[in-house]
Amino acid sequence: MSKVSIIMPIYNVAEQLEKAIQCAIKQTYKNIEIILVDDGSTDGSGAICDQYRLKDTRIIVIHQENAGSGFARNAGLDQATGEYIYFADPDDYFESTLIAASVAKATEATADIVVFGYFDEVVDKEGKVTTTEKLPKLNGRFDQEAFRDNFRDYYALSPYALWNKLFNHAFLKKHNCRFTNQKVGQDALFNQRTGFDVATVYFDQQAYYHYVFREGSAVNRYRKERFFYEYNIASQFEEWMVYWKKDEAYHDLVNQHYWGALYLELSNLSWEDCPLANSEKEEHIEELMENPKIKQAISEIETEKEKNTFVKILILLLRYGKYSAAIKVMQLRVTVGKKFQKSFKAIKKKFG
Repeated sequence: MSKVSIIMPIYNVAEQLEKAIQCAIKQTYKNIEIILVDDGSTDGSGAICDQYRLKDTRIIVIHQENAGSGFARNAGLDQATGEYIYFADPDDYFESTLIAASVAKATEATADIVVFGYFDEVVDKEGKVTTTEKLPKLNGRFDQEAFRDNFRDYYALSPYALWNKLFNHAFLKKHNCRFTNQKVGQDALFNQRTGFDVATVYFDQQAYYHYVFREGSAVNRYRKERFFYEYNIASQFEEWMVYWKKDEAYHDLVNQHYWGALYLELSNLSWEDCPLANSEKEEHIEELMENPKIKQAISEIETEKEKNTFVKILILLLRYGKYSAAIKVMQLRVTVGKKFQKSFKAIKKKFG
């Protein structure tokens, strides 16, 4: 019976933490170790971890100074002795059969990675929960060539999430798959790195994980390094496709990554705490548009195929050098979205 290491990075999630830990403890698959990495919490999360360690000998607790979720997961990997690795987030929860089902598939298919479905749960400010089941398009075992040929279908469903995947530990060690010190997007960089040399992937069209988004919990603030982080993800994605010799086949996905980096930077510049003047924002976007990768992406994206009118307008404004207008459009989008989020959701639900 293969041993599984469940790694959970923890930072100031005392309110949700016990539910997540209990999900790990109550797994029907018993040969597990639960590695709780307290990343410098200040809200009592660390004490909760210690309390559970006394209740279950399978629990290992690591206390460290705050270094970010990536380094917390690395600390868990350094401690892990399991043949398989599973990363769970402490503010979500998961079914009791997740590990048993995933190990069975991994063993059956000798898979480096098992990918499964999840439940997308949105909790509004009144506590009402809206749940949507998300399942992989692919099903069953895919060898390296088949996985690369069917990559679009894999990419269509949360390719950069950690919590809907089980990893073979030996595979991660062999290819030195570790988390970087990047503060945003380290999950994406890690998943990309595992994709470079993955030989076998198994897709399970069952949902086991509950990804919970609580309205009002997200803190949107300006990050000076935001574009750098997103550009790193785009650059490594292109490197990945070149390594596969699939950069031409998936050229549109490469462009989408570079466009995504610019889009998120426009959003970043629109947060209330952004210290830049409007003229400085315009100069910044103009400078980014001089980057050959960004410029190529904006010029090549087929706007006639773009279903989102807002995105289409934004791309056209950037393409024709209307940077000030593009910034204003994004600012309007952010402001309106923030004020009328609930109304928009009700209208969308009613009229589809």
